[in-house]
Amino acid sequence: MVSRIFIRTSAILLSVLVGFTVLISSLIFIPNTPLPDAWNPRKPLTPLTAPNFLTPYKMRFAINDFGACQRALTQLGANFIVLPDKVVSDQCHIRDQVQIKNLSHARVSALKTTCGMALRLTMWEYHHVQPTAKATIGKLVNKIDQIGSYNCREIRSANGPTDRMSEHATANAVDISGFQLSTGERISVLKNWNGTADERQFMRRVRDGGCGLFRITLSPEYNDLHADHFHFDQGRWSSCN
Repeated sequence: MVSRIFIRTSAILLSVLVGFTVLISSLIFIPNTPLPDAWNPRKPLTPLTAPNFLTPYKMRFAINDFGACQRALTQLGANFIVLPDKVVSDQCHIRDQVQIKNLSHARVSALKTTCGMALRLTMWEYHHVQPTAKATIGKLVNKIDQIGSYNCREIRSANGPTDRMSEHATANAVDISGFQLSTGERISVLKNWNGTADERQFMRRVRDGGCGLFRITLSPEYNDLHADHFHFDQGRWSSCN
């Protein structure tokens, strides 16, 4: 009796799964599908649409296509120029290099980095920094303070340099030290990570937003080396601290 119930239940679940798969497949492949582009894995990244579970998948394609990456930055309203690749060695270089001065709304001191990092940073500012600033401290962010992307060096640890190259060596990372608000005030990771309740909420929410758009996000909670900045990168590993 138990085995019959198990077989029937399994058959029902399998039928539901097959039906769901057929439905999704038809929505994806039929012409003029009602499925929004942001939820269609066959469509390119839509950077102005709120990120979803497909965003990392679509972002990889945009980042690996220099033209698509530039188009996505343009859609976000970023102010950038394309620069020649900077190649110092196999370990130290900036490929698909851009210089960005304005993200979607906030300025940033002229930053030379990869198009992929510029795209992730601009999406972070658009989808997380500005909405979070408005919701938590009631102000918008006019400028994001960055302290570097490219730096030909090894990974730093609490015990000193390691024998592995940093993601900064290929401009595959960026460090953010603070934010200048529309009122002229500046809040920094160092001084305001444990500031007022609103400042603490803002800092932690923008950190968490980074976790969804970058492969690695490190904050003061990670170690003392990150007491004064957020580290974002798009390396091989995944971590949110």
